[in-house]
Amino acid sequence: MAFTTGSPGHSPQVTIALATYGRPDALACAVRSVLLQTFGDWRLLVLGDACGQDTADAVEPFLRDPRVRYVNLPFRCGEQALPNSAVMAVAPSEYIAFLNHDDLWLPDHLETALGALRESQDDFFLGRSAWTWGARAEQPALADFVGVSPFPCKLPEVFQAGVHYIEPVSAWVIHRSLASRVGPWHRAAGLYRTPIQDWVLRAWRAGARLVGAENVTSLKFETHWSRAAPERRYDMPAALQASTVERMEQPEPLLQLRSELSALARRPDAVGEGMAMEMVSEVEPEHRGIARALLTPWAADFYRQTGLDSYAWFCAEVGQARGWRWRWALRLRTGEGDLAPPSLEQVVAHLRKSIGEAEGDAPRA
Repeated sequence: MAFTTGSPGHSPQVTIALATYGRPDALACAVRSVLLQTFGDWRLLVLGDACGQDTADAVEPFLRDPRVRYVNLPFRCGEQALPNSAVMAVAPSEYIAFLNHDDLWLPDHLETALGALRESQDDFFLGRSAWTWGARAEQPALADFVGVSPFPCKLPEVFQAGVHYIEPVSAWVIHRSLASRVGPWHRAAGLYRTPIQDWVLRAWRAGARLVGAENVTSLKFETHWSRAAPERRYDMPAALQASTVERMEQPEPLLQLRSELSALARRPDAVGEGMAMEMVSEVEPEHRGIARALLTPWAADFYRQTGLDSYAWFCAEVGQARGWRWRWALRLRTGEGDLAPPSLEQVVAHLRKSIGEAEGDAPRA
């Protein structure tokens, strides 16, 4: 399909894409963090991935705010690529932000992002996130943030860096012109890299101009991968998200949280804590020699000029299947096997129709 980003006209300055499935308690915390934003000219589109009634019940109290919309897709996508692409396709706003359903924003996230984008005249804000892994047998009452994403990030380094270098997408705010140039996210099933890496690398080739901020504005919760998590990882309670968003809703606890995050951001040893910062480290040990030879600055520049990815060649050579990361994560998160998702055209059409009906417009194909 031809990829566009909606029609010009009156709209909020930021459209927020929030794809969700199977974690209604975490989702409610994420939405609460959006409502706390000091910048208020936004529209939040929560896209349910064929969710059950428990998700609708979790979102329902927030629908009193006219800026919040919930659309539940009638088909399973099994990942963020299609929902995020659909929001990008229908968003008429100048900027598009993303939020994972189990992450949180600090109250100044959008204000910081838009301030940096407008001051620099750049088109891709990649903010700084603090991470908690929750790997202990008993979960603490408060989240223990032990890692922080690097600052500043550099687009050429994405080629060699692990996925956590640019994670989470909750830290991104992009200009709609960049979304138009790069196009939709590619499905994980067809990739050797993750969709988040693939999109950023394509953005690099499209001339994206990256800007960031030194202060932490988003929080990444990797608790559902901890040793204490249930077999079906999305059954992990969102207790740490709940306690953290409660801190953000009160002035004094919020100041204390900011102080803790500021101290963490100044610690050199916290950058990349618990994260694989190079693609080579994700490769089986017996293949790391050839991976090091292929994942080089020269290969990155060759990719930028031609679009040919030596990492994809490497994966094919050692017999790695496309989409293996997605199938592995899907099985652990939800217990599902491979899915047959809809086309992007179907998701966009359903989203357009649902938004039009909610706003009293005639449905559009």
